Amino acid sequence: MSFFSSSNNFILEIGFELSSTSLHESVFPVYDFPQWKILTNHSSKDHLEEQSRDLLKKAKSSTQRPFGALVSSAQEIEIAAQYANFLYIPGELCRQSDILEAAAHSHLPLVVERGCFLAPIDVVRIVEKLKNADVALVDCGTANGYSDSVLDPRVLFLMQKTGKKIGIHLSDLLSPEGQTYTHRPQWLSDTDFIQAFVRTGKALGASFYVVKSYGKGAISTDQALKYTVGN
Repeated sequence: MSFFSSSNNFILEIGFELSSTSLHESVFPVYDFPQWKILTNHSSKDHLEEQSRDLLKKAKSSTQRPFGALVSSAQEIEIAAQYANFLYIPGELCRQSDILEAAAHSHLPLVVERGCFLAPIDVVRIVEKLKNADVALVDCGTANGYSDSVLDPRVLFLMQKTGKKIGIHLSDLLSPEGQTYTHRPQWLSDTDFIQAFVRTGKALGASFYVVKSYGKGAISTDQALKYTVGN
């Protein structure tokens, strides 16, 4: 990615508020459009769009640091592309052609998650659809039932073969979909596993990691930094 090309072991922090002034130099904020809209669903469509633009304008004017926007529709892409430095496509949309096409037309760097049900070999198809776009790929784990995700080394191996920068979504591995279920064994959410995920990622070429700053899937960015930048 253009502004990440010389960086390794950085973190993308997904949140619905942008407070980039307090972030570590190796952390880049990602504004979560869909989540923010859910939390403010009392507003009209026009008001939501106006508020979104205001937040992105403020972020762009208040910091020289790159920041991204997680987007889930062509309209969100159009708005975010005017202010953000890169776009983030969630896993459930990783094969949706109209979203990928709209994102590619923004001419911004793109971070695309691999959906948890997408076969490892199909990460190649994501890259093929985006053709000449500047793309990085993120693995969120492979669905394993009972709200569990498994870090499959085959995925990272095949991602690495695409020649794209690759990353691992730590929050989705510890708490898929940000949920906590009564039948889910607590050991599956043990944050000590962050170290295992990072070590596996580094062995297979991962150069960045993703965390969420909100909800039940939240991970302390400082804790993630300890295992990524600190090692």
